[in-house]
Amino acid sequence: MFNVVKAFGSIFSTQGYSTANNMLIKNYINTNFNYFNEEAVVDESIYPNHTGRVRFQGSWWPARCDRQITLTPGDTVYVIGVDNITLLVSLAPAD
Repeated sequence: MFNVVKAFGSIFSTQGYSTANNMLIKNYINTNFNYFNEEAVVDESIYPNHTGRVRFQGSWWPARCDRQITLTPGDTVYVIGVDNITLLVSLAPAD
């Protein structure tokens, strides 16, 4: 007898979709992200060891700064890297 749940379970599995979707996003960003040293504007404060948010290329992105400083809304920052979908930012462009 045909078992619908067994046959389609992996298709509708949240974990399977999420993992596959995250891999696609990660691979896309890591291979196609070429906006390093471009400006972004802090939209939500970025505290040391915490993620905030920046406006970059017309949309909002999670962002993190690895320095022990607080970036406040309105600060201009530069994209120096990417970790999954989180932009790594700095006050000065990368050399």
